[in-house]
Amino acid sequence: MGNYAGNRSRPLAKLVTFNHGEMNFLNLRIAKSGNPPFTTYARNSLLTSKIVHVEFTNTKKMLEQLSRIGNNLNQIAHRANETEKVTGEDVAEVKNEVYDLFSVINDNLLHRLDLVQRYERVVLNGNHENTRD
Repeated sequence: MGNYAGNRSRPLAKLVTFNHGEMNFLNLRIAKSGNPPFTTYARNSLLTSKIVHVEFTNTKKMLEQLSRIGNNLNQIAHRANETEKVTGEDVAEVKNEVYDLFSVINDNLLHRLDLVQRYERVVLNGNHENTRD
């Protein structure tokens, strides 16, 4: 590309590789947008699309909380193994810990599902609402 690339208004190139499924999906998106040349479609997509930022700081908090709940459950199990008795209070404590565990995981999964659905709207529809620049 020596001299030819130097005379172009866009002399810099990037290489992108795809698997067959990705290429089929890309071809459908290009067709949906009116069949521009690939370079035009790619350049416009890369330069005008919004950046979708997914925040995972809640994951660290969730893991810390899960660790505490796991430690509590281990202590209850250890006490039950030592005494070979399980009291109603122990059962209630385990139920509460399991409920807390379920709540933490459920809330985190629902939050992530919401993020995935917003990301899908951006990718499939070009809807940039609720995304960061």
